[in-house]
Amino acid sequence: MTLTSTLADCWLGLCRKAPVLHTAASVVLGDGKISHSVQPDAGGPSGSPARIRRGIGIATGSIHALFHDRRLILFSLLADLVILFLVAAEGWILTHYDLFRSSYLWIPFGDTTLIVFDLRLFLIEAVCLSGFTFLLAALVGYRNAKNDEQPVTFRGAFTAASRHAGTLAALSVTMALVATLLLELTAQNETLGTIEFTISMVLFWLPYAYYFTPNGIFTALFFSFRILVANAVLFLLALYVVPSIVLEHKGLISAIAGSFRLMKKTWRELLGCALVFGAIILAVACIGLVIGQSPALLNNDYDFFLQETRGQVLMMGACYGFLLTCGVLMALGTTVLGIAITDLYTCGKKGNVSRAMAKVVTPVLEPHK
Repeated sequence: MTLTSTLADCWLGLCRKAPVLHTAASVVLGDGKISHSVQPDAGGPSGSPARIRRGIGIATGSIHALFHDRRLILFSLLADLVILFLVAAEGWILTHYDLFRSSYLWIPFGDTTLIVFDLRLFLIEAVCLSGFTFLLAALVGYRNAKNDEQPVTFRGAFTAASRHAGTLAALSVTMALVATLLLELTAQNETLGTIEFTISMVLFWLPYAYYFTPNGIFTALFFSFRILVANAVLFLLALYVVPSIVLEHKGLISAIAGSFRLMKKTWRELLGCALVFGAIILAVACIGLVIGQSPALLNNDYDFFLQETRGQVLMMGACYGFLLTCGVLMALGTTVLGIAITDLYTCGKKGNVSRAMAKVVTPVLEPHK
């Protein structure tokens, strides 16, 4: 802060003109444009609790946005089609098992271990993940344009996403390869297999429904659910990759590297989102737990599940209704997650502005003329 005056304006230490505070706008170096001063973590408060609350607001706002923009429902309907394709593909493979006996590759792992690589699973994963990735890319472009108050249409979002088809396809194939290896390693590892089987029996292997329906249908639903869970984990690990590709036109490697850097920067906002979405997942899991443990809750009264006059129809409706509801929630969750990812990405990028690139606002005291 500087005080400017002239000898003519002062006599015996008394100023005839009172100093007036003037604020100079900060100027970004090398840009030539006037900008506002940069606050720490632009876009909101910088404290950890405030940033966690911001993440909670992003999560609840994404749910609110889904039900207040009809075009977002179309993304969920397309996600449902991808899920239906996955179930249908699994069911067809199970009912035509003899056609795929030669679809396994044996990969040496160590001195005495062989990993079975299922080409059928890889192909299904590649198609499924390509659909989800392209949907997410279109959704990111749509949401970003809406946030910037730019005109955007449902078709225009997909047209913009198609410009990155090559990079998105490479990402999908890479994730399909990783997902296939993870699922095969889980199935072939005794410890991981035991953990997965225990969780499945507690939550997802719903009681006795498979006794009264073709085995292929229930098994297809079960394996499809496993695949969707594995895909969700991969998308969470590569959270900001698709926004980096779509919004910054990055290649696959640079997008993956930037994704992890941005995750480290926005981990508090991610924690806030996890609290909201985790609570929803926990509530659904509790319902599945009640259904899955219903025999124990009914003192193992097996006649209740086996007789049509008692609980057979009721429990089959509960089991398959639960699975159907999970499918719908997954489709809606795909859209909500895409909205939240876009908003988190924007939040992280706004806070990434370097303070060194701007001059500090300097108040200057000048004499009033």
